[in-house]
Amino acid sequence: MLRIFKKCFFAFIIIFLTLMEFSSIEAKALLLYKGSEQGYGYNILLKYFAPVLKELTESYDVIDVEGVDFSNMDLQQYNLIITCYYSPQMREAKKYLEKLTHFLINGGKILIVNNLGASIDTSGSNHPGLAEINSVYNLLGISYNFSWKKVKPLSVNIDSEYAATKSFKFESLRDVERFKMISPYAKSLIKITTEDGNTYDMAILSNLGGLISYSYLFDDEGKITLNLYLMISKLLFGENDTFSFLIVGQDNPDLRKALDYTLLSYDWKSAVVPVLSVYDAVILVNGVFPVSDSRLLEYITNGGTLVVISRGDVQKYVPDLIVDNNVFPMPKDYKLPFSKSISIKIPPNGAINLITSSSQDSLVWKVKIGLGQVIFYPLDLLKKEYRGLLIQVILSQLPISIQPIVNSWSMFIDDFPLPAYNRKLDIITREFGDITDNEFYYNVWWPAMKQLSKEFGIKYTTFFVANYNASVTWPFSFQEYTNTPQQLLALKELLNSNFEIGIHGYNHIPLTADRWSAEQLDLVLSIFKIFLRNTLGESYIPYSYVAPDNIIDLFGVEKLLKAFPSIKVIGTTYRGANTLSEFEILFDKIVVIPRTTYGYYPEDKLIANSVLALMSLGTYQYFLHPDDLFSKDRNPEAKTWKEMYESLRNFLSTMRQYYPFLRNHWASESGDVIYTFFKERPIIKKERDSISVLLPIGYHLPRYYYVRVSGPFTLYGGKIVYSYGNLIIVEQTENKMEIRK
Repeated sequence: MLRIFKKCFFAFIIIFLTLMEFSSIEAKALLLYKGSEQGYGYNILLKYFAPVLKELTESYDVIDVEGVDFSNMDLQQYNLIITCYYSPQMREAKKYLEKLTHFLINGGKILIVNNLGASIDTSGSNHPGLAEINSVYNLLGISYNFSWKKVKPLSVNIDSEYAATKSFKFESLRDVERFKMISPYAKSLIKITTEDGNTYDMAILSNLGGLISYSYLFDDEGKITLNLYLMISKLLFGENDTFSFLIVGQDNPDLRKALDYTLLSYDWKSAVVPVLSVYDAVILVNGVFPVSDSRLLEYITNGGTLVVISRGDVQKYVPDLIVDNNVFPMPKDYKLPFSKSISIKIPPNGAINLITSSSQDSLVWKVKIGLGQVIFYPLDLLKKEYRGLLIQVILSQLPISIQPIVNSWSMFIDDFPLPAYNRKLDIITREFGDITDNEFYYNVWWPAMKQLSKEFGIKYTTFFVANYNASVTWPFSFQEYTNTPQQLLALKELLNSNFEIGIHGYNHIPLTADRWSAEQLDLVLSIFKIFLRNTLGESYIPYSYVAPDNIIDLFGVEKLLKAFPSIKVIGTTYRGANTLSEFEILFDKIVVIPRTTYGYYPEDKLIANSVLALMSLGTYQYFLHPDDLFSKDRNPEAKTWKEMYESLRNFLSTMRQYYPFLRNHWASESGDVIYTFFKERPIIKKERDSISVLLPIGYHLPRYYYVRVSGPFTLYGGKIVYSYGNLIIVEQTENKMEIRK
């Protein structure tokens, strides 16, 4: 039974660690004592633990747990709780333990000094049992039962790594209790052997916290036994085996989102912390070059990578960005269009350029210092559309790195099939003669798009819109749909093809609270649902929805889900300044896909938008419309259909040629992949010359990664999908994958 329990616990811990979100604000520690204990816990915390937190530049609060309503406290601002009690009584003890459980589940860590302090309720009744007590201990990798007694230790063994000094004296009677380690992450720091041959673990440390018995925190001469600095620093900053970044400076939403999209671990602090060796890179927001901080210089000299994001002292107009292929593989001779002035810093002699411009300006560069390096990155380049550029600059310069990616792209055709009005538009008749908009859509545009799909093997998702009227109140009819028969014929063709039909709405009015009343929106969506059933049949189920004008709010999402519970993807735009323009999951169900790329031209812009998205998440999401030809906003140069089609074809050809590893999906399939990407986070560990990736049992395979390794390596549990030399796309095929140099 114990073996089974250990296996289950191990699986739980892995899943728990995987589901943990990385801290979004700079957290602090909470020190808890009992006022009724006449200064016992307060004095120990202030004398021995608070100085360590100060040394680690960790802010903290000291609170009397008996003087507050702890069960209703907001603990989101804390990342570590240290408790110190000697009495077992606690007001509302069960609620206290439940609060600690939720704190651990939400990513916090707990260090218990001496006594859990909540095994007896001060009311005299409703005492916690072992189930409630172990609800906390078990999450720390510990199992407890009531077994306290006093003994004379025969031997006291203190882990050499954590011992505060070399020798201790233990001759007096001391307390022991039975704590059993049930997690492979738990480590005994102090082990007691008694005269009867029994052993007791009286100080234990795990990934999520631990405990220290007061009886063994000090020896007979009052010497402290454990290196509290090492213990607390490992709880705050983790072990060296986690691939992670440290960010120092004021919050920056674009940098934070760029890091969130990588799924990699990071800590964000307002000042440089003492322990830097655990980080693969340190990023200074509004940092200064040259570097003068002694801790940073030591970190760099010993092989660390420091990224200074800052404004330089020279203003330059930058027509384009030339990205070195060692940063990210780019189409041949391709320049990212930019056309802005930014503040840059002139690099020192010997610097290596990573990003330049056609004006010969050094924009992003690195310089070697000792065994490490400093990278300068202009703050003006830290914008939403360029987030992935920074990530690739950093990862490409590390000796070994890995980044989970989505590896999925989709092509959305908005507003198709669409109503037509038998109009003869000049831009159509000049190219095709005496034809209407209806004939252009269904006799010219749609056959050409089908040919494109066949040539490149693309699975379109089309998004049907029934009307372009502006009605937001009853009556809601479908007169525009009846204008021409081709719309129904195209829908029937799509039903029997390799394309997916999504929905764009009853009309082109965004589903937002400022445009619709709740009653009228419920009504129109119900009517639209019946219309779809009458038109497409009972078997049709919509999975994808595109928001008209790429705008929708949570009010609209809730109403949409109420009418169409099958919807799992909502398309918006990444360039939008309105609502829902980030990749995210709503209501644990809906995946918001802000499309990164749109239109037919110019080709360099289409490529730029797509490649920058690949740098960020390993996906690009593309959309266009059938009526882009005669939209002045979407065809400002009044290009012909032939010109637009050739531009589109060249763009798709370039993307396939240079990024052949990308999988093409329907929108709903891509939504499934993105959902899995965010919800099933891999556990990434590293050693000096290797990286391991663990996906708990039940998680979806395969998964994909950008991997960079200097020199030859061996891959276990995966396979190479594509290689650019310095950048390798790896497919994980087993739950555990290892990359060894």
